[in-house]
Amino acid sequence: MATLVLTAIPSHINTHERLLVWAAMALQSAANGLQVNVVANGGSAPTVQVQQAKTVDNVDRWIISAYIPCDFEELNSPTEKTWMSAKEITNTLVGENLMSN
Repeated sequence: MATLVLTAIPSHINTHERLLVWAAMALQSAANGLQVNVVANGGSAPTVQVQQAKTVDNVDRWIISAYIPCDFEELNSPTEKTWMSAKEITNTLVGENLMSN
């Protein structure tokens, strides 16, 4: 996994929502077309996908899906935070276009 450098997060990201969308886009960039089989005998799905759509209430919204592998034993660790169980998808670097305002 490409190491996250907190100071590289664009400074205009000032809410959790923006951080989530940016992080998903960064992971989608790094995953670069990787796919995962979600349903037995079904087609593959992108490992990470960020889309925009207008919902029935006429609001433009981000739709984010990510299949991030996790370590089940770490997920249930009595001493670690649950998010620490996330395993790497790739070691590819994030696109430079996502690393600035």
